[in-house]
Formats: sequence, C-alpha cells, structure tokens
Amino acid sequence: MRHAYRQFGPGTLYTVRLLRALDYLWRHLDEPLLLDRLAEEACFSRFHFHRLYRNLMGETVMESRQRMLLHRAAGELGRADKPLARVAARAGFASSAAFIRAFAGRYGETPGRYRQRRLMFLNQRERTMRQVEIVEKDAVRVLMRHHRGPYMEIGQAFDALRAVQGPQQDGEPPGRSFGMYLDDQAQTPAADCRSIACATMPERLWDRQVDGCEWGNIPAGRYAALLHTGPYAELEESWDWLYRHWLPASGEVPGATPCVEEYLNAPYDTPPSELKTLLLLSLA
Repeated sequence: MRHAYRQFGPGTLYTVRLLRALDYLWRHLDEPLLLDRLAEEACFSRFHFHRLYRNLMGETVMESRQRMLLHRAAGELGRADKPLARVAARAGFASSAAFIRAFAGRYGETPGRYRQRRLMFLNQRERTMRQVEIVEKDAVRVLMRHHRGPYMEIGQAFDALRAVQGPQQDGEPPGRSFGMYLDDQAQTPAADCRSIACATMPERLWDRQVDGCEWGNIPAGRYAALLHTGPYAELEESWDWLYRHWLPASGEVPGATPCVEEYLNAPYDTPPSELKTLLLLSLA
C-alpha cells in the first residue's frame, strides 16, 4: 500500500477532495462526526474515502478528530478558571472519567496533573534557565498555507499541507515543517492572529500550484534557537521566557523575520510529551 497513491500530488483531484473533507472536519469539530458527510464532501464512497484518508494522512478520521479535540483541550487546561467538566464536554466526552482516560492515554498524565504541572511551571519560570544557541540558518523553500485565527488552530493548515505531500516515496528525504507567527497574542485578538503553516515538498512537486497555498521561503539569517520538548499547548510559555529573560540579557536585537518554529517530529505519530519544537527568534 505504500506506493498505491503516488500519483496524487498538489493540484490533483484527489488532493482537492481531501482538502474539502479536512476543512469540513475542522469547521465542525464541535458537532457529532458524520463519516458519510465527510465522504460526501470528498466526493467518494464511504469505504473508499476511509482508505484514502488513512493512507494519505497516516491516521483514521476518528484519530484525527480526537487528536484535534485533545490538543484544544490541552490549551484550555492552561487556564485555572475553566472547570474540568467543561473542558471534557467541549472535547466531546459525555463524562469526565472518559475524558481523563483519553487524555492520559495520549498525554501520559491526567488532565488534573497536566494543569497542575503547567501552573507550577508558570510560577517557577522566573528561576528557570534554558539553553539558547545562536545559529546561522540557510533559506528553506516551502509551500505555505496562511491561517487567520487562534494559533492553537493552525493545525488545520498543517493537515492540509500533509494531504498535499501525500505518502513519502523511496529515496526522498523526510519533509520538514515550520510555523511562522506574525502577531503577538497578548496584543491581538485571537480571531485576528495571522500565522503561516509551511512544509518542504519533494522536488518532483516544485512546479505544482495548489489552491489556497503559495511557494515561499523560511528566510536565511541569524537566529536564537531554543529547543522546546512537550505539547504544542505549552509553546507560548517558552516564547515568553525567550523574550522576557533571554533577549534583554543577551545584548542582541531582534531581526525583521517573524517568530519561526520548526517541528522536529509530528503529532501524528509522537506522544505530546515527546514533541520537539525548535523556537527560532530572528536576530539583526
């Protein structure tokens, strides 16, 4: 099955159909999952749609939806004032017990323990020292998909890029994924925050055009690099530390490139606690 769908590249009918289904899934995340409706969006029979989706995305539709919901729940658990029962209900669970089991199965700890650890980290971060390196980065050619809205929801754009990539062919280097974040969440309403999901593509696809995407580059230059290990929901705390503590003490001046993140592994096959993200702060 590895090579069954090699022919599906950017701009093809199959990619366009899958992007429609992904867009529908994200827009209706708070509604019951109707598999027949998703298949209808993709203009496939239910049976063929499931096989195509699993082979192109590397997970089932149900796994995608639960990953999306638990990711959002992890972000909400960072707020001490949101009751666990409300977080569980918004994640689609009829009981807190079912939510606790599902969350612990993916994140490796209960929601209560996760919230406690995050709040404890926020209280102690003033005393936390982290390793920051100054590195020179070459430009990287990427396919970009713009996202407007809460940064926690940029996964919608990354899922679309994953569908465009399709299965990796023999001999091709693994793809790389980046996020570029153009606004300060503390100053900009969440609905207006601008970000860009970026992914490298095999050279055989470089001449393709994809609706809703554009070709561009992660700019070359000097960057302060900080490795973050853990859920994406905790990335903002690492950025805050970089700006609040490291930058003023470093003597460096920020450059013109927006905040960049490189995702060194992927949430599709990596537990959230083991996700590795390289935070790249542009320097003049």
